[in-house]
Amino acid sequence: MNGTLSAAKARLVKVLMIGGAFLPAAAMAQAEPQATGATTSETEAGAIDNIVVTARFRNEKLQDTPLSVSALNANIIQNSVLLDVQNIQKFLPNVQLSRVSFAGNALSASIRGVSFADLEKTFDPAIGISIDGVFLGTNTGANVDFFDLESVEVLRGPQGTLYGRNTIGGTISMRRTKPTGELGAALHGRYGSYGTYDLDAVVNLPKIGDFASIKLFGLLRKSDSFTRNRYTGEREKGRDFWNVGGSMLLDLGPDTTALLSVDYQKDRSGYPSTINLTQASGLPFGAGGNICDFTQAIFAAVPPLKELGCASEGYLKQAKENYTLANSTIPFRSFIDGVNASLEINAKLGNFKLTAITGYRDTNDSLLEENTGTPPIPVAPGVALPLFVAARDQSYKQFSQEVRIAGNLTDNIDIVAGAYYLHTDYFIKPYPYNGKRAAQAYILNGPVQNFTAGQKLDSIAIFAESIFKLGHNVRLTVGGRYTWETKDFNIDFTVPGKFSAAAKKTFSDPTGRVILDWKPNPDTMLYASWSRGFRSGGFNGRATSATSIGPYNPEKVDSYEAGIKSDLFGGKLRVNPTAFWVNYNNKQEDIIRAAGAGTETIVENAASARIWGLELELQARPTPDLTLRASGGYLNGKYKSFLIPDLANPGKFIDVSAQRNFRRAPKVSFNAGLDYGLQVSDANRVTFTIDYAFIDDLTTSPLADTTGARRDVIPAYGTLDASVALLHEGSAIKNLRISAYARDLLNKGGRLSNVLDAGLFYFGVVSPRQQFGIEATIKF
Repeated sequence: MNGTLSAAKARLVKVLMIGGAFLPAAAMAQAEPQATGATTSETEAGAIDNIVVTARFRNEKLQDTPLSVSALNANIIQNSVLLDVQNIQKFLPNVQLSRVSFAGNALSASIRGVSFADLEKTFDPAIGISIDGVFLGTNTGANVDFFDLESVEVLRGPQGTLYGRNTIGGTISMRRTKPTGELGAALHGRYGSYGTYDLDAVVNLPKIGDFASIKLFGLLRKSDSFTRNRYTGEREKGRDFWNVGGSMLLDLGPDTTALLSVDYQKDRSGYPSTINLTQASGLPFGAGGNICDFTQAIFAAVPPLKELGCASEGYLKQAKENYTLANSTIPFRSFIDGVNASLEINAKLGNFKLTAITGYRDTNDSLLEENTGTPPIPVAPGVALPLFVAARDQSYKQFSQEVRIAGNLTDNIDIVAGAYYLHTDYFIKPYPYNGKRAAQAYILNGPVQNFTAGQKLDSIAIFAESIFKLGHNVRLTVGGRYTWETKDFNIDFTVPGKFSAAAKKTFSDPTGRVILDWKPNPDTMLYASWSRGFRSGGFNGRATSATSIGPYNPEKVDSYEAGIKSDLFGGKLRVNPTAFWVNYNNKQEDIIRAAGAGTETIVENAASARIWGLELELQARPTPDLTLRASGGYLNGKYKSFLIPDLANPGKFIDVSAQRNFRRAPKVSFNAGLDYGLQVSDANRVTFTIDYAFIDDLTTSPLADTTGARRDVIPAYGTLDASVALLHEGSAIKNLRISAYARDLLNKGGRLSNVLDAGLFYFGVVSPRQQFGIEATIKF
């Protein structure tokens, strides 16, 4: 049986590769290219735009799509000054997004309380990120800068049928603009707080014959941090990122196109130093104690230095300074370099549209920083050393191939079906520190952890989904997917103790969904659905012993959803409420546990949970010049069980769900905003945009804080953003836009955005608040 299965998978890989390689030749004489992205269809005068989305690999109006999907087009991104993926959370109910500084341009994402934020590349993300149809196998590099984008679609809930692996919480899909084939350019510049200056350029070249259209682009991001070094008074380093590339759209024959995109990025950004939240445990360091216990012990006779490793010199002090002063003397460096390429071919074979998407990514990211947020520790007269330094270097390669068809089987039945292949290869090793690659972690500049590790992944899937028209405006959608993936892991440890280990395992599982929708009238849809998501098992890339590498098993999410999509008053009011219930089984949890004198982070299938919630999205256009929008979410996430081994009774387990936080799941989130345009002359228009967003208390650390200090809680906060812009349209200059903006207008300094109890220390990450800027865009 295993031999038959392996042979079948091998044949499937060959089919995928052959399909991707020979599709152009097979499709030379066929169909129109498939439209993509969130575009606007015809609407009644003064009505809310009918956005066309491709959430189900079909072109459907947003209001005709029986899913929880939100679409943002280029105008929204520009008017609301959305700089990158994390910024869109203010428009979306029950969605939490934030930048993670511990890997190059990384993203922490949570949708409806489903998340996984650890950056170890043996761990898979829970939210899928797609760029031009290519899914990222890791959340490193996923906080994409919003530049030259056509559309962003956010799907809430498991997307395991069409989008596949590691989309158990949802999917964020981005589409860049295509070459136009007409000579033109768009130049954009921004100057803002903390020395921010951003430059973007897009140049479209005239079409070469009837064959090729070419687009070139580049961007630059530069800034300082909002924080200053406490000892020098100088600002810490901020963004230092550039990206260049191009795309070519080829007409291969009647109704057949190929879109090739290639870009290179180099990121040398710095980030604010971490914040120390550690409190003394009363235990000796190395025997359950932490860094606060350590400094209190070694400086017992020097009271001014006793608290160096404690929260009193960290967040309790820095919160009063609005987190604008940093303790560390080591710049927080988080770098990434990479080449990305994609090829999308669209054609028509008979009555079916054929799409093949090939993706390739090759990146290197590195980290060097003092992890605890403590001031330098005096070790001799005039000599002070950083307490805990992390230094790691990672390489990551990804190749993917998807081939799918879409079309009508009969007048009442359609189908989307295809196959998918993904290969990834990563390797982690120490990053140079003090001129040597001696370790990945140091205490007082002494190596305490040194290892190398790597993993190869091969994932194969087949999928199909059909919509059945049952009559009387009733449709039934049924789809399924089967995924096989094999992970081959190895690790070599040299400090503190030597060991080598390797393991290989194949995981497989079916996923699917069923949707029933009914339109009682042309402006209203009611729907109910069930969907299942699957996140693969794997290995523990930071294990400190051969017995703790794993594997852990896959986890599953079953989601039940009901919703209404309605346009009222001639399309001037849109009301979309949704309710959902989620059963979360075999839930993977990152667990920090004692390992010798220190700790290790592993993943185990320790928990089960249930989540339910409500969402409401509203949009109104009382006049053609005024658009009002609002959305809100309520989320109730709870562990049903969280089991850890009972060390005193081998083979038995303890339920610790009462001591665990259900992370990144604020009970309440809402936002409201408006866009208003005023035509001041035939060629000039002024627009005003205001957005307010509120996020309730949330937790990001897995362990509940038993001290009562609520260090595990990110306090509720609100942000008020505003912008005003002047738009000029003419003949020589197609479009000139000059604008000013304010972000988080009412709050200065910074705030805690992430905290973690790492065992030996408790630390937090901060984000800036109030920012101002001006920007200009010219198109010709």
